[in-house]
Amino acid sequence: MLTPEKVKQQSSTRAVQDMSAERLSYLIDEAKIRIELFTNRTFVDDDSRLEVAHFRMVEAMALTDNDEVLGAEARGIISESDQGYSWSIDRATITTGSPLVDSMLRQWLACKTDSTDSGNIKVMLL
Repeated sequence: MLTPEKVKQQSSTRAVQDMSAERLSYLIDEAKIRIELFTNRTFVDDDSRLEVAHFRMVEAMALTDNDEVLGAEARGIISESDQGYSWSIDRATITTGSPLVDSMLRQWLACKTDSTDSGNIKVMLL
């Protein structure tokens, strides 16, 4: 399980090192929620591969820690532009906001596939 102290110890980025423990706790919880939404499964605290993805997600969020970036990622917006008089927004597929973490989670899901799964499509509405 990640803690602010553990994140600071493992990270070599200045953004993480300078961040307060309270803010890191918030980012750890936020990353956990994003991972649960992405995987459509309850978060597992004792899986080392998932912990690496969780750490990378927290570190990526710390590097882009401002309300504008985090809000756009949460809404799935990958780009916005004001081209003269028209406004366009491109939306991404469901993502954690980090391609590296998305890839790690897809691999984790492939390893955790339940053989009793009926193959039905599951949808989570926010």
